[in-house]
Amino acid sequence: MSRHEYTEKLKQQLAEWEADIERLESKMDQAQDEYKEKLDKTLADLKLKRAELKSKFDKLEDAAEEAWEDIKEGLELAWDSLKLGFLSAKSEFMDKEKDQD
Repeated sequence: MSRHEYTEKLKQQLAEWEADIERLESKMDQAQDEYKEKLDKTLADLKLKRAELKSKFDKLEDAAEEAWEDIKEGLELAWDSLKLGFLSAKSEFMDKEKDQD
């Protein structure tokens, strides 16, 4: 995958995750207190991971062509961490939402 294709893929995924964070935040108003506190903590963690990924992404965009492969490795670790966090949060929230029905 070329550098341009890779950065475009990351931009698209970051935008999707931003929308997911906004959806989870809007659901917080409807959540019960105990669950709301847990969801708030999860969202704070996701936002921190997203910020770390964005920082690494910015470095990738600014890197010289020769260095982007090295930066890509660290970026992929941050990417995987954020992806797992989102999958966990979505799964947990959906499970909780089903229990309330």
